[in-house]
Amino acid sequence: MRRLILAIAVTFLVTPLSRAHADSAWSGSIVEEDDFWAPDNRDRHYTHGIRFSATSGDVQDPAWQAPFNWVSPIFGDDGVDVVRRYNLVAGQNIYTPENGGLVNPNPHDRPYAGWIYGGVGLMQDSHGDQLDELDLKLGLVGPGSMASETQTKFHLLINVATFRGWHAQLHDEPTLDLFYTRKWRYWQPIGGDRDWAWDVIPDLGARVGNVYDYLAGGGMLRLGRNLRVDYGPPHVDLNMGSDYINPDRADAGDFGFYGFLGAEGRAVARNIFLDGNSFKTSPSVDKLPLVGDLEGGIAGTWGHWRLAYTYVYRSEEFEHQHAPDHYGSLDLTFKQPF
Repeated sequence: MRRLILAIAVTFLVTPLSRAHADSAWSGSIVEEDDFWAPDNRDRHYTHGIRFSATSGDVQDPAWQAPFNWVSPIFGDDGVDVVRRYNLVAGQNIYTPENGGLVNPNPHDRPYAGWIYGGVGLMQDSHGDQLDELDLKLGLVGPGSMASETQTKFHLLINVATFRGWHAQLHDEPTLDLFYTRKWRYWQPIGGDRDWAWDVIPDLGARVGNVYDYLAGGGMLRLGRNLRVDYGPPHVDLNMGSDYINPDRADAGDFGFYGFLGAEGRAVARNIFLDGNSFKTSPSVDKLPLVGDLEGGIAGTWGHWRLAYTYVYRSEEFEHQHAPDHYGSLDLTFKQPF
């Protein structure tokens, strides 16, 4: 998968900048998260995540607008400079304890777990300074997620010792995950022109279902060029940033770039990967109710393309966790007519 991402990145560098009309063009995004992409990487806890998405162009047909209207006032529409899109997603997450060499995992360490899912989201960009997103995902936690097979085959491929405790992973459980976030953009040019600018993007979010229940709040500070084409690079779990990209909002030509710093805090009532299965006895640990992320990274946009790297530092999530976790995230987004 890493070779695939690198190959697509090369394509990013050589593809011509032929611009399709942004309102009718779909976009695709690949996000991979792994501690392999961070310094002093350790194969533990949230050890890997990958998500694929396909985002529609602006929907104008009343039939496709209907779901947005059903959930208003979330998606208010004053009819001026409002862009509405659908977002289709599919992905897989893998979670393991710190010591993968134990046949019988440490009961005080994070349980083995995997999650595979697919879903659909509604996105609305209002005036270029507010983004609302509502996502519903259905999936499966447990052996049916194929997390054990994915990790084992990859470790054999790169000649790394395989983890020995997958027989103790969470049981199969169908999942429902509903997520909503709102982001605001406060944008300011530097020096009176629009080539350089900075912006602040605070966000609030909520998540319910049998995977997660939490409330979240945070924000991102960015400095660069053509900031208004997106709201920051996406994450697998939708913490900050977004799959959204709109080249028509570029202020200064085709090429853009920015550096960013962000933070988010979450008040967590449920996390199936720590609390264990909902209806069966399974491995579990005592989770911490408050979790925080710090992040920083760089992103570049070129016409209909975005390439980004994010470093994430995450506070302890459960009792007896020895240290905070960190990982890297790579995103490649491409916007072309399908």
